[in-house]
Amino acid sequence: MKRTAIEAFNETIKIFEEQFETQEKYSRESLERFQREGNEKEIQKIQNNSQRLRSRVKEIHDSKCKLEQDLKQQVSDNREIDKKMNSLKPDLMQLRKIRDQYLIWLTQKGTRQKKINEWLGIKNDADDSYSLEEDDSSPHHDECTWYVGDIKRSRAEEMLRGKCDGTFLIRESQSQKGSYACSVVVDGDTKHCVIYKTATGYGFAEPYNLYSSLKELVLHYKNVSLAQHNDHLNVNLAYPVLARSQNQK
Repeated sequence: MKRTAIEAFNETIKIFEEQFETQEKYSRESLERFQREGNEKEIQKIQNNSQRLRSRVKEIHDSKCKLEQDLKQQVSDNREIDKKMNSLKPDLMQLRKIRDQYLIWLTQKGTRQKKINEWLGIKNDADDSYSLEEDDSSPHHDECTWYVGDIKRSRAEEMLRGKCDGTFLIRESQSQKGSYACSVVVDGDTKHCVIYKTATGYGFAEPYNLYSSLKELVLHYKNVSLAQHNDHLNVNLAYPVLARSQNQK
């Protein structure tokens, strides 16, 4: 709208300037004649008209300049707002991921979806993607099916060799004392990733170290892909390596 107004100002200024040039041309001719005749009254009238027209043209110029300045300031402000919004996007995405993690954690702790929806201000408590009720018969609940203690990396690879994608085990990390390692089959090959033990809980990376135990972490990533932390690990912790029903190739 402001750009349209500037275009209108340009047209108006053009008309006034043309009128001013025409008026000046005829005024000069009239002034010469009235000066010869000594007609001061008409001379004063012509000069007043020229002054008013000149003043009006200046007002239009000033208004146009003010509008252009406002437009430039608005463009600059909008650019700054865009920069700030773009800079906030990664933080917003990260916060959303953290929120999702806590929602899943709450459901795993037995919090009813209705209560979670109340906290979130959601009135419709129908089906929700965060309802992750676990089957108690799942082998993931038995730590003996996936926790193998202090074994070497090479031994973990031996145990997982020939197993199907998603077969995994948890062991003590030899490279980072006090932490653990997850070894999992991805595309027929064994991959390893560190599980950190921090003040906030267990996890693969900040700020997702949320789980109060290795079991909670395993139950979560039974349903959620590790690609969330590493693009090369697009796999779930689907099959505990020592489970009797563990699928094999």
